[in-house]
Amino acid sequence: MNSENIATHFKRVALTLAALLCLALGAQAQEVVRLTGRVVSKQTGEPLIGVNITDTRLRRALAVTDEDGRFSMNTHVGTQLRFSMIGAKQEMVKVKNDKFLTVKLDEDDVQLKEVEVKTKRITDRIMPEPTDIEVKGNWLYVRTRVRVPKQMFQHDRRLVVQPILNNVTENKLTLMRPMVYDAKEYHRTQDRLYNFNMNSETAGDPLAKHVTVKSSATREKGQDNDIIGYSDSIFVKNLKAEYSCDVYMAIEDYTHIIYRDTTIIARGTVNPLRWLDCSLLGKPLTDASYYPTPEKQMRDSKGNINLKFLIGKATLNTNDPHNDIEIEKLRQQIDAIRADKDATIQSLSLEGIASPDGRYNFNQDLARQRMDFALGYIREKLPENLRSGIEFSSKSSVAPWSEVVALLRRDSLFSEADQVQSIINRSSNIDVQSARIRRLPFFRSVLEARYLPKLRQVNYVMNYTIFRQLTLDEIRNLYAADYKKLTRYEFFTLYRSENNAVKRDTIIRQALEMYPSFMIAANDLAADLINRGESDPQLLEPFAGEKAPATVNINHAIALIQNRQFAAADECLSYVPKTEESELLHAISGVLNGRYDENYKTVAATGKRNELLMMLAMKRNKEALKLSRELPDDEALTHYLRAVCLNRTDDAVGAYEELKRSFEMDPSLEKIAHTDGDVNDLLLEQKK
Repeated sequence: MNSENIATHFKRVALTLAALLCLALGAQAQEVVRLTGRVVSKQTGEPLIGVNITDTRLRRALAVTDEDGRFSMNTHVGTQLRFSMIGAKQEMVKVKNDKFLTVKLDEDDVQLKEVEVKTKRITDRIMPEPTDIEVKGNWLYVRTRVRVPKQMFQHDRRLVVQPILNNVTENKLTLMRPMVYDAKEYHRTQDRLYNFNMNSETAGDPLAKHVTVKSSATREKGQDNDIIGYSDSIFVKNLKAEYSCDVYMAIEDYTHIIYRDTTIIARGTVNPLRWLDCSLLGKPLTDASYYPTPEKQMRDSKGNINLKFLIGKATLNTNDPHNDIEIEKLRQQIDAIRADKDATIQSLSLEGIASPDGRYNFNQDLARQRMDFALGYIREKLPENLRSGIEFSSKSSVAPWSEVVALLRRDSLFSEADQVQSIINRSSNIDVQSARIRRLPFFRSVLEARYLPKLRQVNYVMNYTIFRQLTLDEIRNLYAADYKKLTRYEFFTLYRSENNAVKRDTIIRQALEMYPSFMIAANDLAADLINRGESDPQLLEPFAGEKAPATVNINHAIALIQNRQFAAADECLSYVPKTEESELLHAISGVLNGRYDENYKTVAATGKRNELLMMLAMKRNKEALKLSRELPDDEALTHYLRAVCLNRTDDAVGAYEELKRSFEMDPSLEKIAHTDGDVNDLLLEQKK
């Protein structure tokens, strides 16, 4: 395949894709509508069979009425339609926004001579059959057939049909699997252009895996046109959105796009199970093995001991009463903690900090020796009963000169601070810094006299645990002061004793803020929300799965179902054994994911309405209509579902009356009906 052929071919592919894109962008602007209706005799009201419906501008036949006088077609707002037949006066109708049209033709009293009747076929349009978008779980299924007139499809042609799922609510288009139909010669030529490697995923025709090649099997029985079946599905998260299915079509030869068109084959979704009564209750976790236990509460006390050492020595000045006073403060604090029978001191840690003047290594050693001495001194000063069980430890460090700078700036001695900082900037060696700083004129009077002593300190940290279980009143007081100090057990005790739902939810959310892995709290909150119809499908997501308790997986599955995430709910329930308690939930999840037969009896047993919905899902329409007569007439949904049954069994007039009555009883149903493929073809008739 030479470079010129490659360039020509890819130019053609780009042209095809560009044409489809233009169709996609232009479809909305053209206001394509699906128009259905009925043609009757003005004199008798009887349906008229064989009425031709023609686009007067394009002079194109769009549809012919059937034995019930009904027709359906795709057209555009503003199109002028001609309704005509032998023996009747033609009628001109301009398409508005109506979806259902009733046309009455006047009988034409004329003497008919012998005439030759010829059937007119549509030979200049690709006609995908109207269909429904069927919902199973979170999957939207589109099935249709595409008729290709013989006159339009020659040996050098390729037809590309691109269905597109249109999320009307979110204004989002999603490409479905394309359908590609090749004439035999075109297909052979295409294969040669790709060097007999057109099926290669890297070097071949990107549309090759979607190609159907024209053959005798694609000829429609008894007709001279071809017919190709199409089926595809798309996973969607938002089942509450309104959907339609648009189809963009193009026929190309080897170099040009010679035909393009667009149509809408489906509006709304067919999903009777949207009304399924899933009265499933969330449950708290009652398995005590998952309850939190009273935890040892870690408490710590921090402070500063101002001990005085002999200059340049590692020993304390034992003659200075100040040291005894400081040690006594520490002893009293230890004694107070030990006086609580429910408290145990675990450790006492000292940290000594030396000032940076002098050699660093000497200061480091001196600080360490002082801490060792101080620790021993404190241990000796404490009574034996206070020392037992306490782990003593110490560490030491040398304060950097940058802390001196900070102290100087705090006291507004900016000039002195800048001079010290300048020395720090010129050298990173602390010994060099110390030598140069000692030569500053204000070293003895300011630094040595006032600031270096502030850096010489002994800090202590004392850790202790409290074993006592707090009372509910004590927990409430602790919560009021600072909820962040509560343990898991204290949160658990507090929210399970709270009767106010709002306060209870607040406490649980605060518990999860502090302890994100607090599974029982997440489960209890999930159950509360489920039972109020406010379920959160993300709440139990971190916990659900193979190792989770059955209650957690059940609550998570219910929350997912309530939020129409049916596939995820089904996966979650794979970890829940089928028991008497979980049987209904398994069945509901099963039917919502399209497994009707095996779960019909369980769901149907929950009530006549659910049984009716199952029949509609299984397309047992006549049985559903019969059962709809047994539902209570004082409920709006009864009349809505009866309208669905009547519309499916071709009683549009009865369906319209039932739908109108349902809207009168519950106006909110009209909004839902606009997205319901089972009844939305009746809505615009209502507006006439």
